[in-house]
Amino acid sequence: MFMFKPRLQRESKVQTPKQLLLFSTIFFLFSVFIGAIITVHPLYLNQFLEKAELVGLVAAITSLAGMAFSIPAGVLSDKLGRKRLLIASFLLLSAVLLVFFLNTHLYALIVLQIAFGFAMAPAWVISEAFIKDISPVDRRGEFRSVFGTFANAGMFIGPVIGGLLADQFNIRTPYLFSALLLLASLLLVFKLKDYNRNGTRNAKSKEMRREDLLAVLKEFGQHRELNVLALCTVALFFWYSAKWVFGPLLLHHLGYSPFVIGVWMGISAAPFLLFQIPLGKIGDRIGKTRLIYLGFVISAIFIIPLGFLRSLPSLLVTIFIISLGTTFVEPLIEARVTDIAPRERYGAYSGIFEFAKTSGSLLGPVSSALFVYLFGISYSFIPSVILFILTLALFLYTRQSLCKVSASSPGRTP
Repeated sequence: MFMFKPRLQRESKVQTPKQLLLFSTIFFLFSVFIGAIITVHPLYLNQFLEKAELVGLVAAITSLAGMAFSIPAGVLSDKLGRKRLLIASFLLLSAVLLVFFLNTHLYALIVLQIAFGFAMAPAWVISEAFIKDISPVDRRGEFRSVFGTFANAGMFIGPVIGGLLADQFNIRTPYLFSALLLLASLLLVFKLKDYNRNGTRNAKSKEMRREDLLAVLKEFGQHRELNVLALCTVALFFWYSAKWVFGPLLLHHLGYSPFVIGVWMGISAAPFLLFQIPLGKIGDRIGKTRLIYLGFVISAIFIIPLGFLRSLPSLLVTIFIISLGTTFVEPLIEARVTDIAPRERYGAYSGIFEFAKTSGSLLGPVSSALFVYLFGISYSFIPSVILFILTLALFLYTRQSLCKVSASSPGRTP
């Protein structure tokens, strides 16, 4: 047995990049679906609700449902393995999208929003947990950035497809397209290997217990840096959700077509395609937290004028620069969490950070809806600015505290 161990390790090293490419391709297709939907979904909701502030509140229902299921989904993926839960998520999402395509009733829309959030949570949790499973210790920033580049390529292409389908056919067509795309991507999901050793070995303890959740939450609560990274994640997805909901509504208010809205959303993903992999490699070398801080600074400065711009070139340039800042932040937060979290609980920690993402996605539309109601749609992004500034202050304070601790007890700088 011992004689063959080096050979098995070599085979594992060969398989890991292949699995990274396969998994990234799956989530490229997944992100095409997301991009196609977020371009038209605020306009779809507006057909039922008519007022922009109500669209923000109903859009938040999806995040509330996802938030409730994200941590259990992460713990469950550690127990059962990633692959089977991902298959179930894709199947349920396809069904929900088909019903969105057919639905004409307001009350059914509320139920669909809940089902959509419930079905999305496992997919997002597993996406981060799987990458943590396969990432080599010294290349975590790079692996997460490769995956993120594929996913954001989908977010670049998807909005253009969604806007074009809505222009050429009707606002519902992207839902049918996305359902079929998800079903087709299942063929690739079946080829995945499940690298979750915890889920494949502990066959006798696959049921999820309350003690498992409490133990993970207690461990998380005791780690100061993870707490701050979670808050950074909340702030980041607060902005994303505000952009996804009120960006299309703002552009629609200014008279731009669904296709132009799709182009604007696609441009917001372009920096992830161009810079994410180089930034991931730089983060592995010089420290991830430095780049996270810089990214927040860039984004906060340029979100301030966004809602008050009117010309398309200025809107495109500004959203590109804001997204450049978030390109520094998102993949390196996940890579830093991988540095800290215990391997056997990658799924659970991915669930916790998915909870943070959905918390931000819930708070973003609700807070922005309040500002829209009070001041008008041009002020929809101001809450994101406020939260970014507060997060920057706490992040810098925590960073300085950690540096002092590192100086008093020698170790690797984060």
